[in-house]
Amino acid sequence: MTIAHRGDPLVHRENTLPSLRSAVDKGANTLEFDLRLTRDGHIVLLHDATLDRLWGIPHQVSDLNLAELRQQDADGYQVPLFEELLTEFPETVFLVDLKTDDVVAPAVAALRRHRDAFERSIFVAARRGGREALLGLRAHEPDAVIGLDWTAAEPPAQDLLDALRPQYFGPRWAVADAAGVPSMRERGYRVWVGPLADAGQVADALAYGVDGIVADDISELLGLCASAESGPVGAGAGRATAG
Repeated sequence: MTIAHRGDPLVHRENTLPSLRSAVDKGANTLEFDLRLTRDGHIVLLHDATLDRLWGIPHQVSDLNLAELRQQDADGYQVPLFEELLTEFPETVFLVDLKTDDVVAPAVAALRRHRDAFERSIFVAARRGGREALLGLRAHEPDAVIGLDWTAAEPPAQDLLDALRPQYFGPRWAVADAAGVPSMRERGYRVWVGPLADAGQVADALAYGVDGIVADDISELLGLCASAESGPVGAGAGRATAG
């Protein structure tokens, strides 16, 4: 899995359609993005709770209706609607980061309205309280594909795995060994790591044998993956040098 973290953010503004489009055009097979709700209930792509960092507007997206949000046009970019993404990418795998509890149900409903989009989606919730949101998703949508985002320097507890029943495990690269990536893969979980920041980390992760890599620089990731297919990657590189 070549997972484009918020699209192609080194070229275009993250979580915008040009950014996502650029990543897919370059060959990324999975798009990672973040979902939030506007005040009037529209699902939009935005990582932060406010528009301050990227758009220079110190407002919560949840305090703005769609019309107000669409007035915020900076350098030709707009915060996209989830529906626009679903229409534009009818075949791409989605890594859907659910940033608030209230976006979970409408996001699932939107995905189910589009042909096989729900089946192409992997749900994560990389935030405080996110695991509880995913447990609720599992209870209400037993066929959902869930990824367990992981930052702790120890493996996930078995009771959490039993309750959540994730199909994917997504630890940060720095804790991959401590989180027990080899044993998780042996137990049938597919594993991704990232976001990875440089070519050395990507090469080490490929040599480590993960199933997917999250990266901001999708061009670099795809180039290294292509090299891995044609020959050894990270010769001499060891897990001890990563992280």
